[in-house]
Amino acid sequence: MRAKELLLKAGYQIEEDFEVHEIQMDSRLIEPNDIFIALKGANTDGHDYIAQALEAGAKLVMSEREVPGYRTVVMEDGYKTLGKLAYYFYGEPTKDMEVIGVTGTNGKTTTTTLLYQSLCHAGRRVGLIGTNGLYYPEGSFPTSNTTPDGLLLMRYFKFFKEHDIHTVIMEVSSHALVLGRVDYVDFQYAVFTNLTQDHLDFHKDMEDYFNAKKMLFTDLNENAYAILNADDGTFGRLEKATQAKVVSYGVEHGQYQATQVHLNMYETSFEVAGMKISSDLLSIANVYNMLAVFATLRCMGYSLEKASELMHHLTHINGRLEKVYNQDFVAIVDYAHSPDSVRNILTFLAELKENRVIAIVGCGGDRDKSKRPKMARVACELADYAILTSDNPRTERPEAILEDMCEGLQSTNYCVIVDRKEAIGQAVKMARKGDIIAVLGKGHEDYQIIGTTKRHFSDKEEILKAIKGE
Repeated sequence: MRAKELLLKAGYQIEEDFEVHEIQMDSRLIEPNDIFIALKGANTDGHDYIAQALEAGAKLVMSEREVPGYRTVVMEDGYKTLGKLAYYFYGEPTKDMEVIGVTGTNGKTTTTTLLYQSLCHAGRRVGLIGTNGLYYPEGSFPTSNTTPDGLLLMRYFKFFKEHDIHTVIMEVSSHALVLGRVDYVDFQYAVFTNLTQDHLDFHKDMEDYFNAKKMLFTDLNENAYAILNADDGTFGRLEKATQAKVVSYGVEHGQYQATQVHLNMYETSFEVAGMKISSDLLSIANVYNMLAVFATLRCMGYSLEKASELMHHLTHINGRLEKVYNQDFVAIVDYAHSPDSVRNILTFLAELKENRVIAIVGCGGDRDKSKRPKMARVACELADYAILTSDNPRTERPEAILEDMCEGLQSTNYCVIVDRKEAIGQAVKMARKGDIIAVLGKGHEDYQIIGTTKRHFSDKEEILKAIKGE
């Protein structure tokens, strides 16, 4: 595409014209005739790399501000402009796509993955974009964010179209909504899981966080479906905020309401709309996730019988209440990293335990500090014993994060072990017959970020090593 034509579509005019090779945000990837988009990020500022981009052959630089010594096209809103440029450069790849977006604090990854499994079993060619990566019928590859930036997102949609995929399921984060990453995605179905405290390092308060999530539903048209959790405190406000057709689900309320709910360490079962559902997905949280899937399948036109049949193909999600060891004691890993998600997991395990629940909990660095003492309190309140340790400390001192967690903590049923590997080893040493070890916070992740370095680390691997005495 010619540069003049591309920028005109995004609302900008330039004098020099050229054939655009690619759009890049990373100066290290620049090739001749590329457009370099300089954006200020959380850790790096693209404006500092304009010289490198030009040296590598960038033909045009677009920036968020004027940069002395360089001639750039200054954007009004960098992230939104990026999304618009990518949309047109990659040939409007979201056009005519059937897109299902899932947002909420907890349950996005599980709900999107279960929808992906269901629709694949229904014989559809489906794509999935989320925390665990990008998936399509022929394979998968990792992604770096829950919802990719506008540039990557359009590349992924172009990739799907090239692979004859016209239904896409994606996790939609609050960050993505605020930063305009999904401005050029037309959602036909939007699912809301729940709202609890998280990301207050990015949002100024819970109301701001809610308003970010709400954007997914206010942008829906009257032919779309808003699939809402009727048991969540946000239900009434979201129902009023959208012009889409509202379909609700829940355990206490909802058009698709679960009854006859039975939970244990081996199986979850319930009835919905006269259909019996059973699965090896554990906990009440997964009842809600499965209800969201069932309601979405119904909105997509599947009969009660077909939706129920598809639900029986669901399998556990990597790093979500995943049993790593199940012999004399049980060891599980889970991605729970907010006070509410930790509470949900430990409440479920406390009801099923034969002996004790030993919880390992940490908090990420450079993230919402206000949830740290809350997570420690929840762990001590609901576990028989809690080991407070490091998660991804990033650029903060692990000891400082743990001091925040222990602030005001009155309980005595805990210890602090800074090293996560040692913490897991201690839990295994303590474990007796009938105990449940719950290693929370990282789930599927196979890395730990210390400083700015990402090193290999897997909770699952460390549990098995500790059991073997390695």
